[in-house]
Amino acid sequence: MIRINLLPIKTSRRQEEVRNELILTGLASGVTVVGVVILLIIQGAQINRVKGENAKLKRDIEHKEEILREVEEMERMQEELEKKLAVIAQLKRNKSGPVMMLDQLSQATPEKLQLLSLNEKGGKVEFTGIAVSNEVISQFLSNLEKSPRFTDVFLNEIDQVEEDGVKLKNFSVSARLVNGKPAVDIEKG
Repeated sequence: MIRINLLPIKTSRRQEEVRNELILTGLASGVTVVGVVILLIIQGAQINRVKGENAKLKRDIEHKEEILREVEEMERMQEELEKKLAVIAQLKRNKSGPVMMLDQLSQATPEKLQLLSLNEKGGKVEFTGIAVSNEVISQFLSNLEKSPRFTDVFLNEIDQVEEDGVKLKNFSVSARLVNGKPAVDIEKG
């Protein structure tokens, strides 16, 4: 029988198998490292993209906040303007109030009655005057009550006075104005 010594071949096969395993392990490690590097590069790019989007969104927010401040300022200015326009409109409405009141008062005043003063405050009007008789004063009060500009007409007092030998009646009347509060203060001497 022939004997072949295969021991060195087994050793060289083992070395070759170990070498192949080391090469495969090295290749696997290299592929893993390259994969990790590629993933890190991709993540870095995504992070940079997200940072860019965040910066753009912050700029947009700042721009919109500036626009919002401008809108709020314009709304405040509009409210002020509306208040001023309301005051002007009220002044225009009240402008005719004293004229209308005096017109109604003129229509309600009988011939033999003379008004000496008229004071208005807060919608309440007080008249003082002089008349020939109580009947003329009564007619004046009745005319005021019929007027659409006056309500709550009250006779406060009547006194008899004598001027140049003629007996006259001094009187005081109060009433409330309707539809408006014109500021009037007329004194007649």
